[in-house]
Amino acid sequence: MLFIIGFMGVGKTTIGNQLALHHNLKFIDIDNKIEESANESITNIFQKKGEQYYRKLEAEALKLVTKKSIIACGGGLPLYNNNMDFIKESGTSIYLKASEKEIFNRLYKNTEGRPLIEGKSEKELKDYIKETIIKREEFYIKADYIIDTSNLSKEEVLRKIDTLSITL
Repeated sequence: MLFIIGFMGVGKTTIGNQLALHHNLKFIDIDNKIEESANESITNIFQKKGEQYYRKLEAEALKLVTKKSIIACGGGLPLYNNNMDFIKESGTSIYLKASEKEIFNRLYKNTEGRPLIEGKSEKELKDYIKETIIKREEFYIKADYIIDTSNLSKEEVLRKIDTLSITL
């Protein structure tokens, strides 16, 4: 299994989906899996039951992934419920990294459906990104591989991943 981790907006779903298509493997987006099983949007889950409940669903969904899959993990997933340990034991992980500025540029006009940043002002979003990356980085850097996606096209990121010695 190949797990793709990183902050929201770095391209985990886009890259994971393309990798799966290219290698003829199953693609799983953990957030989509949660929405399907809960029959509810992530935003509604956060609003009705809170982040802690969502993190429980996230860990459960992660444990249900199957072999020969490429999995896009939610940005906070590695921090909770020993999920990063599960990822390390179960397969290979890639941390898609981007600069704070790059993440801001990708997210500023695209906060809808992202309950942790929805409705934030420009300054609030910049502060959130800065503070949250600091908290999450210690988990993200445990990944087997780190690829900085800042200023790279989707094709360039995919090429970098294909040069890694990963058995898919």
